[in-house]
Amino acid sequence: MEFPRIGRGNSPMLDRADRSVKNGLRTLRSDKRGGALVEFAVTLPVFLMFITAVFSFSMAIYEKLELAEAVAAGGRVLAADRGDTNPCATTAAAIAAAAPSLSGLTYSFSINGGTATGATCTGSAGASNMLTGHTAQVSATYTCSINVYRFSFPGCSLTSSITEEVQ
Repeated sequence: MEFPRIGRGNSPMLDRADRSVKNGLRTLRSDKRGGALVEFAVTLPVFLMFITAVFSFSMAIYEKLELAEAVAAGGRVLAADRGDTNPCATTAAAIAAAAPSLSGLTYSFSINGGTATGATCTGSAGASNMLTGHTAQVSATYTCSINVYRFSFPGCSLTSSITEEVQ
């Protein structure tokens, strides 16, 4: 038994459908409408991620500038705070007041060669070592976080220090 061939020349309906599909594909290939919309849909997520990353890094730079300004203010307090029994606590309070948005700061002090960590000066880094004309150094460290969507950049630590001459 032989089956009739279906395709070109046998049925005018199938021939018209075939031409219609070919014409539709040809039109679709040459039609430029909607291309900008597709390009926009593809590039928008990448662009938004880039803008968010720039914003996150800008916040870290702002925090660095705020920390540097606060440490400079603390250094001025430390240099002029010769009569205080615990100049490190006064300086730490001045730094915290100058940078209220930075929480969890850690401090390090070096007064005339003696070192102290934290907000308490004792021993060789105490008030007895605050001699006129000698140096006093204060450092503050802030652990920041940079997040871009679900990506977190570890190891963001901002440090600023200043050395002043004791008045």
